[in-house]
Amino acid sequence: MLINSGIQNTMLRLARSFTTESCSILPKDSLPIGYLSLSGLIPYKAGLDIQQHLVKRRHAVNRGQSTDDPKDIICFLQHKPTYTSGRRIRNKTVEDEEKRLRDLGAEYFETMRGGQITFHGPGQLIAYPIIDIRDYNLNVRCFVSRLEKTVIAACAEYGIQANTTENTGVWVGQEDKIAALGVHLQRYVSSHGLALNCDVDLTWFGHIVPCGLADKRVTSISRERGCITNVENALPKLIKSFEKTFHKPLVPLAQDSRLMIEIQEIIDKNQQQS
Repeated sequence: MLINSGIQNTMLRLARSFTTESCSILPKDSLPIGYLSLSGLIPYKAGLDIQQHLVKRRHAVNRGQSTDDPKDIICFLQHKPTYTSGRRIRNKTVEDEEKRLRDLGAEYFETMRGGQITFHGPGQLIAYPIIDIRDYNLNVRCFVSRLEKTVIAACAEYGIQANTTENTGVWVGQEDKIAALGVHLQRYVSSHGLALNCDVDLTWFGHIVPCGLADKRVTSISRERGCITNVENALPKLIKSFEKTFHKPLVPLAQDSRLMIEIQEIIDKNQQQS
């Protein structure tokens, strides 16, 4: 199931009109979701390759391929400074604008996720869920709603009252965006996901119009709390929120598991090519 941008954007707007109460979840089994937390700053290209590998693997599992690791995987990481555009403006970026962003010291990528231009970098907790949404009895609208509620629950652990608005993502009030969301589904298997601002340098966002919203601001957990809250501190709370929202336990992949070895090989290959 490859969702075009127009349909997906409509679905995202619909998702923000419903709560998780209207989007009930009923996993087909009680098997855990696996997760991996990658150390260091991962190049965006490596992140794309990891997702592609995990999506391909999930499709193979659907076809009956056996695996010793959990079927569904969430990848947590931080990226090197990178500006990305989604399908809504893909192939429309003026060459000079791309050069301007690269000259700031960031990478630039056009992606297959929904949404417009945004920033990923150090201090931002990325979560890429690679799951088959049918196994949770979710449609696209409800899957996006679950991701939003996952972020809202994590923010609540810090006493931050986050919410959704008519615009995509998760917000503090109506003006300050604390997390960006953008998903891609192929034959019901998700990729891309969410980016939660922890202690990211917010000045990076000042060089763009984040998500095409010129009259809105970007915030972070650290800014809202008035003290430094890094990714390492936020990760356990986001994991807990995923467990609550998706009604499944999350278990870390063993470092010597076949899947972890394959992912490390992808990272090493990207480092050799850079």
